[in-house]
Amino acid sequence: MTFTSARNLLGILRLATALTRLNLRQTIVQQDVDEAIRLLDMSKASINQTQQFGGRVQTATDQIIPDMISELNDGTIKMADAQERCLAKGFKPDQFEELDIWQINQSRTKITFI
Repeated sequence: MTFTSARNLLGILRLATALTRLNLRQTIVQQDVDEAIRLLDMSKASINQTQQFGGRVQTATDQIIPDMISELNDGTIKMADAQERCLAKGFKPDQFEELDIWQINQSRTKITFI
């Protein structure tokens, strides 16, 4: 059994009421309450996850960069490949160059991750 405050109970009640209205019903059913509890649990879990990782929310770059690094053979990747992946995720060229996590050779054809 876990502690539940009056504020949490009120949040569950309000979420369940909103779900009932979304489903065009007049009374709250158990399914609405269960979903409200799940939503509150997930919101708490996301807060705990943010605190666990130093208060920084994971960004899209946190997902792109490890994928590229895992595919490296000699620690480098072609600039065109990196740009293509970043652009596909919605980044602009100046945004991914400002990340400062790689070095670009003088001819700007290869990236070395640091």
